[in-house]
Amino acid sequence: MEKKPRSLHEALSGKLADDELEMVPRSFDVIGDIAIIELPDGIDKTLVGSALLETFKHIKTVAVKKTEVGTQYRTREVEVVAGAGRTETMHTEYGCRYLLDVSKAYFSPRLGTERMRVADKVQDGERVLVMFAGVGPYAILIAKKKKPAEVVAVELNPDAVDYMKTNIKLNKVKVTAVLGDAGEEAKNHGMFDRIVMPLPKDAGDFLDAAIPALNKNGTIHFYTFEKDCKEAETKVKEICEGLCCKIHVDECVVCGSYSPAVSRICVDFRIEPRYS
Repeated sequence: MEKKPRSLHEALSGKLADDELEMVPRSFDVIGDIAIIELPDGIDKTLVGSALLETFKHIKTVAVKKTEVGTQYRTREVEVVAGAGRTETMHTEYGCRYLLDVSKAYFSPRLGTERMRVADKVQDGERVLVMFAGVGPYAILIAKKKKPAEVVAVELNPDAVDYMKTNIKLNKVKVTAVLGDAGEEAKNHGMFDRIVMPLPKDAGDFLDAAIPALNKNGTIHFYTFEKDCKEAETKVKEICEGLCCKIHVDECVVCGSYSPAVSRICVDFRIEPRYS
């Protein structure tokens, strides 16, 4: 009986030239039963997709990234190259289920541990605002695992909000899903004890809206792309000083990589009392 390959590279061995095989990444994202892989031009995408299906039986669809995450709705173009031919899937994480279409809404399976870290910090009775909420992974996890007074989740992408509303019902939690611009909506829902800002590229542009909505001694979880925590802390301190605020950093966590020299970093901070 033919032995099942243990890895993608093993499955492709002998099917691609050695120099081509070196260009195939060893890591890829799996969202639900969909694998999303980035391949350079010239590599046989269908062959790689078939090898993934052969190697990992839980994968039913293989899609190749055609663009980086872009547009105001944080979507990317993908091309299905093997399997079921669909882009909608159900992803399970820490006991929560998320229905989404990977071509219509942003979701990173690599942030599961980081989402749980933030959720663990939520105290009973807190009001929590999740800006740039996507299909709801932060908001729903917090509502399911903790006992907040209220969770408000704001997202600009209409498709993502539709999925978030479905996921709120699916997980039987109480979350207020809001379609709109996070900078505008932060002004419309009262004051919060905790604000989550998971938009590393642009979160700094929204601190002027988030800080006025933060209760005294409240916490902001601010995400950014920087080389290290020192640079991330310096960035957020400089932005806040420009807004006439001084901050106290409670924790700084590296929670993924954007490129070999740039990390995804979360700075957890509070406004110093005399500025709040």
